Amino acid sequence: MTTADELLGRLSGLDADALAKVLAHRPDVLEEPWPRRLDVVAARLAAPPSIDAALLALPMPLVQVMRTVQLCYALGRRPAPVEEVARLLGAADVDSYVDELAERALLWRDTDGITLPEPLHRNSFGPEGLGQPVANLLGELGTSRLAKLSRALGLPDTERKPQLLLGLVRFFRDGDAVRELFADAPEETRKLLLDMADGVPEVEGLAPAGWAFDHGFLFATYFGTVAMPIEVSLALRGPDHQLPFTPEEPPLPVTHTGAEAAEAASSAAALRLLDRVSAILDLAAAEPLPLLKDGTIGARLVKKIAKDTGGTPAEIELAIDLAAQAGLLVADEPPPPGRGRKAAAPTLAPDPDLARPAPALLYRLLLTTWWDPAPPEFETDVEALVRRLVVRLLARLDPGDAVTDVGALTRLAAWHAPLLPTDDLAGHVEGALAEAELLGVVAHGAVTAAGRALLAPHTLVKVTDELVSRARTTALFGTDLTAIVPGSPDARLAALLDRVADRENQGTATSWRFSPASVRRAFDQGATTAELLDDLRAVAAGDLPQPLVYLLNDVARRHGEAQVIEVASVVVGEPAVLAELAAHRKLAKLGLRAVAPTVLTSTVDAARTLEALREAGYAPTRHAADGSIVLPARDQPSPTVAVRDPEPGELPPDPAAHAERLLTTPATGPALLRGQLARAMSDRYAGRLTPKQQQLCWQLEAGLPVDIAYGDEHLVIAYPELDGDILDVWSLGERTYRRLELTRIDLAQASTPVSRA
Repeated sequence: MTTADELLGRLSGLDADALAKVLAHRPDVLEEPWPRRLDVVAARLAAPPSIDAALLALPMPLVQVMRTVQLCYALGRRPAPVEEVARLLGAADVDSYVDELAERALLWRDTDGITLPEPLHRNSFGPEGLGQPVANLLGELGTSRLAKLSRALGLPDTERKPQLLLGLVRFFRDGDAVRELFADAPEETRKLLLDMADGVPEVEGLAPAGWAFDHGFLFATYFGTVAMPIEVSLALRGPDHQLPFTPEEPPLPVTHTGAEAAEAASSAAALRLLDRVSAILDLAAAEPLPLLKDGTIGARLVKKIAKDTGGTPAEIELAIDLAAQAGLLVADEPPPPGRGRKAAAPTLAPDPDLARPAPALLYRLLLTTWWDPAPPEFETDVEALVRRLVVRLLARLDPGDAVTDVGALTRLAAWHAPLLPTDDLAGHVEGALAEAELLGVVAHGAVTAAGRALLAPHTLVKVTDELVSRARTTALFGTDLTAIVPGSPDARLAALLDRVADRENQGTATSWRFSPASVRRAFDQGATTAELLDDLRAVAAGDLPQPLVYLLNDVARRHGEAQVIEVASVVVGEPAVLAELAAHRKLAKLGLRAVAPTVLTSTVDAARTLEALREAGYAPTRHAADGSIVLPARDQPSPTVAVRDPEPGELPPDPAAHAERLLTTPATGPALLRGQLARAMSDRYAGRLTPKQQQLCWQLEAGLPVDIAYGDEHLVIAYPELDGDILDVWSLGERTYRRLELTRIDLAQASTPVSRA
């Protein structure tokens, strides 16, 4: 019986509440396409990635109980007696911990003890300072070596290997017998064995210890090391030895900083991040950001953008990283260079097909990208696990309560996730806190409403809308030609002040300074004196100071005292034709001026000049600066809003609802065999499937999504199951299962397979 089969039997005996607990603890099981039946749930629970994810989420006491059960299994106690597990841990009662592990489907309780699924059996116990079971080490020896060891231990003589192994294993599992034999060892050997039993069960380059090898206290391994069996280590530690067990979590000192202060800092951080991301997108749209050859962001680029935008390198690095992960910035890999030419660096630029989201939606996109990034393909995303753990731990505190001792928080995180594969948990915790502060998820060591909303996604839209709306809409204008915004300015106010003044400081308050150059910049962009004065008075928290009004009027009076005329395009032709064009009434809007007998200048760019001449009945051609003809460009589609908030059905699944559904459906279902779908579909086409149609059937059977026609609908389907004349499939667009009639599926209209990526 496989682990999945055994799990299916266990799950079938659960009620809805118990099954919902399993699904809540193992959320990856409910990932799309959500499981049809309990047999699919069991298969997913038994998959190694799911088991690994469940183990990484275990707190310290559950890990210690699990390891003790595994040790009992390695020592032949199957099922593991609950009393023996409690005795090894020195605990009065471990029932509650066993029940919690059972709720995660990592083990289950039977009348005679604790049963452990096969994937969780272990043969090595290095973290516990123990080695391998003696049965494993003995299994590598030949019959003659086993017989010699048996005689040295005074065991009954036999020539059959199974009986030799059974007798030796039984001897070493008797702690009293091992300790009695150990008392006869030479003094030097006893000291060596005690040192190894104390937590170093395997060493290299061990000095000769003939007695220990002759009596099975030490074994030479295939890898050239010397190992002590688990049974010997436990026996030498004494009958009263206990394994580590820390059921109480470490203390976490807390200080109260105030919820209002934390929320104000959160709003400022959120708006500052939005400002940085918007500035980076604008810079990248004007000129793509160069990356290093390995595709990473260079430190020089980060420093330059930080200087240009007034941000810190940490803010800019996080903003670029999140914008790229969210798809707002797209990497462009240059084509391979020609022979002898240097390869161009990859660049980052905004996606031309993606319209920039509104501020609140953009903030939610950045938050969720940080919270749940795309996982790496072949490794554990420790940073994502740590940031989620840190926010969950801080969210247990009351609003406004903060943690200032990062060391204590690190110790608490280590207690809650002792199996995280990292040697620098403190560094990960500090990095998570720093990024959380920049995002507004944590402020002054306290988790904010935005951080709590990440744990309750159904509140995220409301919380972030309120947070972004807290921005200031007015500014304080001073006689020293400055404007100060206490708090965070909203996007409209910041854009206006950035247009006419230079930003100086940013923090709890943001300040701008007006100068002739900054005001001239606004006039160069088409502003008028009346327009600027009206806009500034609309955002002023009082009257505009006279020095600022004088500055605007003075710059406006001198603005344009000399003119530099830009020629948008040039028309070249015969003098007679050009004279006709210059006098043509319909072409007056082009502002044509003769600068030579064969040259006219136009105030309109080349594309619109070309269009106007053709509308007037002429047949001009368009040329580039080098004289070559420019071919007409294809129309580019306008950007589309591809970013949106999730629909209610796209939020994390409800374990209770899925448990109710799963228990009301059959536990098992039909398995689709190779070629079965093609044979069934051949009846739809009178036994004549084209090679293309056969290929689509095989791709569906292999789990590849395919776009098909179904009546008047076009569906992208995958994961088929055949039930008579009905094909049960997952519809990717509708995010649900559909039951399709074979007679209505039109493979003739099907497209090529669709990538699930």
